[in-house]
Amino acid sequence: MFNPRELKVFIVAQTPKNVFFDANILIGVGKADAPIFRRVIDLVDGDLINVITTDLTILEVTKKHINEDYDAVKELGRPHFRKLAGEVLGTSLPSVTKNDIRAVLTKKQKAQTQKLFSELAPKILSVDTIKPLVVFTAKIEETGFFSGEGKKDQFADAFIFECLRVEAAKEPIIIVSNDADFIAPCKAEPNFKHVASIADLFVMLGLKIEQADLDAFFGTKHDELVELMDAEINDWGLEASDVEDAYIDSATVTNIEIVDYTSFSSASGGDDILVIGVAHIVADVSYTHPDWDNAMYDSEDKVLIPFDTVEGETEVEFDVDFSLSIEVDDKGEPSTVTEVSFRNASFKWITLHPADEYR
Repeated sequence: MFNPRELKVFIVAQTPKNVFFDANILIGVGKADAPIFRRVIDLVDGDLINVITTDLTILEVTKKHINEDYDAVKELGRPHFRKLAGEVLGTSLPSVTKNDIRAVLTKKQKAQTQKLFSELAPKILSVDTIKPLVVFTAKIEETGFFSGEGKKDQFADAFIFECLRVEAAKEPIIIVSNDADFIAPCKAEPNFKHVASIADLFVMLGLKIEQADLDAFFGTKHDELVELMDAEINDWGLEASDVEDAYIDSATVTNIEIVDYTSFSSASGGDDILVIGVAHIVADVSYTHPDWDNAMYDSEDKVLIPFDTVEGETEVEFDVDFSLSIEVDDKGEPSTVTEVSFRNASFKWITLHPADEYR
């Protein structure tokens, strides 16, 4: 049986690797108490990695979370919405403007992002140290971040990349990003290594641990996993990708299948197991959406105007990227699933009416 403390002895003997987490990776963590993020903190606390970031990266993470929260509640800024919501709830909602909403969310997300980065204890680089001419020269010459087939207008990432290149001249940096635009410039720089996910980072650091008995364990915990996945889905919410302005009223997970996973032991010597994987979800959902099939076409404004609403229930299937923690017993065997968290930062997209439904 693998002893995670043996791993602790192994990793502390290594020189810590410098690691940069792109904004899309940190946004994908979702929340600072997610199992996968706590394991990253294990790497920091175990002196396996030193985190490098930039002031612009911190701003990008903060802005993304603010915008997501704002999109979810911005209708509160409309008097008509508050009036109708108050009638439904039987109470009056306080008057608030969209600027008020954004200000509250900005304060909240700044604090949460600061907490997330403080746990990473990063070295923060300033993009102000990079002269604009350096970035514009790279664009004109199609070098650096502007090499390869990447998008040519991402100046924010270009400044971040140049910041990291200066730092990497001192010590190599591993860039963790699922943005394909980073692939070509990282290949062109000998002091950069690129991986697409935190799971890939663990593998690069030699932390991939096979747990042969987890298949059986997941089988015994099926009903518990269904409940945990159901709670997480209802926390995140579902959105229809195939029907405009559809609203998912409720969702109930009826079955799950873990189709792929990798497990890791704690870098700090803890006994818990981190599992990163993909689960196939089956859920019953109820929904409402405008009756687009019988809508009238306004030729002047060139838009469809629906006059009725469609209500229905259906079964949907979709995949989710997840991370979860498993406690082990005194014998080192997996015993309890303690938490499940999804590894992205937005709603889960589903298809209400698959194409084969109409065949």
